[in-house]
Amino acid sequence: MEMKWEEDETITVDASLLLWLNEQAGSQGQEELLYDSFLFFLRKIEKHETIRLDRDGFLHRRFWKGIEAALCYQLLSKHRRPGGISLYRFMEKVAEMEHLIVKEEGHARLSQQGKQFLQKKKPVQQSRILRYIWPVH
Repeated sequence: MEMKWEEDETITVDASLLLWLNEQAGSQGQEELLYDSFLFFLRKIEKHETIRLDRDGFLHRRFWKGIEAALCYQLLSKHRRPGGISLYRFMEKVAEMEHLIVKEEGHARLSQQGKQFLQKKKPVQQSRILRYIWPVH
């Protein structure tokens, strides 16, 4: 599923992400699960200040393993890289497109917009994140 938001900004949502959301939360809790995961992701970056990137430009595996331990996810395996996990790829891409994180010189950090985003009310945060999966027309 591919969604176009602005002239040159496209994000691809893998069907595997939607299947995973269904398995984890059922139809009632999908939005809440994705929202909570995304906020945890941003807050963890904020807490650590900088996160190392892997050779493919994704947030380092150790970062995601910490998230998995805290949220009781088991998506990474010995042979699966963070860039191969739909949920992690989605969160990174949305954070980049929304200018919430900045990647430079082998590291990522929360941007000023990211810090402001964390101060916004929940409905505003949810609409910015979830529009990439469930667009409002």
